[in-house]
This record gives sequence, C-alpha cells and structure tokens, in this order.
Amino acid sequence: MKVGNRIKELRNKRGLTQEALAAALGVTPQSVSKWECEVNFPDVSLLPDIAVFFGVSIDSLFSMTRADEFERIGNRINEAGIISDDEVKQIEAMLTEQSDGREDRAAAEALLAKLYNHQASEYRKKAALCAKGALEISESDTLALKELSRSSGGAPHGVIDGSHRELIAYLKGLLARDPENTDAAAMLIDNLIADTRVDEAAMWCDHLEKTDDSYRPLVYKYSVAEARGDGEKALAALAVLTAVYSADVGALVAAADIYFRRGEYEKAIGNLLKATELSPAPKPVEYTVSAAHIAELLGNLDDSVVMLREALRILKEEWGIVTGERVDALRREIKRITTQE
Repeated sequence: MKVGNRIKELRNKRGLTQEALAAALGVTPQSVSKWECEVNFPDVSLLPDIAVFFGVSIDSLFSMTRADEFERIGNRINEAGIISDDEVKQIEAMLTEQSDGREDRAAAEALLAKLYNHQASEYRKKAALCAKGALEISESDTLALKELSRSSGGAPHGVIDGSHRELIAYLKGLLARDPENTDAAAMLIDNLIADTRVDEAAMWCDHLEKTDDSYRPLVYKYSVAEARGDGEKALAALAVLTAVYSADVGALVAAADIYFRRGEYEKAIGNLLKATELSPAPKPVEYTVSAAHIAELLGNLDDSVVMLREALRILKEEWGIVTGERVDALRREIKRITTQE
C-alpha cells in the first residue's frame, strides 16, 4: 500500500479530517493533503509522532515497494517547479540505488528522463522570461530574439537544422526490433510529417493500421492527407473518427487537436470539455486548461477564467491538491487574464 493511502486509510478509520490530523501533528492541512496525494513525505522527525498517533509501527506505516517509491518520485516531479540541485542528487541516488532488475532499471531510467526533461522545461520558461525582459529594454536585441525562440519552442532557422533525422533513425531502429510498438510508430509518423517526408509517413501509417486497433490510425490518415493537401480524404478520416469514437476520451482529444489546427475553435473546446466529463475520477485537468487557452484566443476571457477555476476545483476536490506549482500556475493564468479584462 502507498504511504499516502495508508495515512488516509488510518485517518478515515479514526473519522478525522485532514485539518484535525494536521492540528494533532502540528502541521498544515496542505501538508497532510500532499502526503495523501503522494506528492511529499512527512518530515523524518514526524514519523514517530505519526506512528504513535495511529498506534502502528514506523516500519508498518512507511514500508514501500519500489513501485510505490517510483510513483512518489513521479508525483514529486509533476508538482514541482525548478527542483533544487540537492534534491535532484537525492532523486538520482534513490533511482540508482533501488534499481536492480531489468524492469526496475527501465522504470528508473524513464523517471530520470522525466526529471531531466522537467528541469529543462522549467529552465526554458525562465529563459523565455529573461529574453522577454531583454526585449523590453532593447527591442532589436537579436540574441534575445534567438533565445526567446529557442526557449519558447519557436520554428528553427533552416529545414536541415530543424529536422528530426536522428530521432527518426532511432525510431526506425526501435521498430525494426519491435514492429508492434504502436507508440513508437505514431511518434515516427509525427516526426516524418514534421520533416515533410510525407510518403514515408504514409507507409508507416499503413503499418500502424495493421498493429493498432484503436482510433489512432484514423488520426494519422487525416494528418497524412492534410500534409498532401488532400482535403477530401482528410475530412473523410475525420468524419469516421468522430462518428465511431464519439465516446472515446483519447479520440475526443485527438479530434480537438485536429479542429484546433483547422481553426474550428468552438468544436475543439467542446471536445476537450466532453473528454474531461467522460474521464473517470480523479479527472485530468489538462483538457480543461487547454479549452481555457482556446477560449482566450477567441477573446472569451470570462469563459477562459471559468474553465481555469474549474481546473482548480478538480485539483482540490478530486486530487486533494491545494498548493504547489500546478495550483500556482493556474492562479497566475487567472490573474493574467483578469488583468486584461
């Protein structure tokens, strides 16, 4: 059993609220919420107090499987802004020390990739703010413009420099070893289309159709047809996708992406909100946040704020998350939009 779930189970057995447990232990209700959501651990000095309070041993309360520990680390990365160097070293040490078998090693390497990508993403946000600051002072600063483009995911200069040839070659090698890896095939098609290698993308789309019985082959049929300028075939694939998979969350989100690319923003919003509605609890907030951003593009600022507040509600009521970077980011977005009104 996960540590957070164990604390929650013991708290519920005693009929206590998070506030009551927090008061008994001398911590904030937000701390208890983070424990139960597996975002943070209690401070080491609190372990005896928690064990005594619930009448259990420390070992019983805090024994964790490797899978539990990996999940805790993943949750920590999800909820953090820039993670300190000291904590990065701690996470690296835990993942290295706890990974013996093949499956554990793969899970640990994936978490390390998640950690490093998270840090890179957070630093890119910081870089974008610095570049914008430079441009506020000197609008013609070419270095600031270049770094703003890099940090914001802007289009690269030049087709060759912006190509994905190394990733494409790696994915082809991966699929040679594991032809039924549908995620790799889908990623390969995306990158081939991005590099305008449409005929190759079409070939791999045929491969995906043979190995993936979900909605995804239809999405890539649309993308290949769109890249070729064949509007009729693209619309035909979209029609089948929306008709056959109208209650599939993944298909709804994929169709929303297509609608967005087509400039059909209202349809994109509708699909994203429906995907949230059909998702089991605890519901994801990403679809609602994306809908809010599209509403802002349409100039519907009030609707955008309502959606962002709904995302905050989901985090609080379904995930038990009331503090942390995810909450802070949504609050910053609400403040930014309401300032425009």
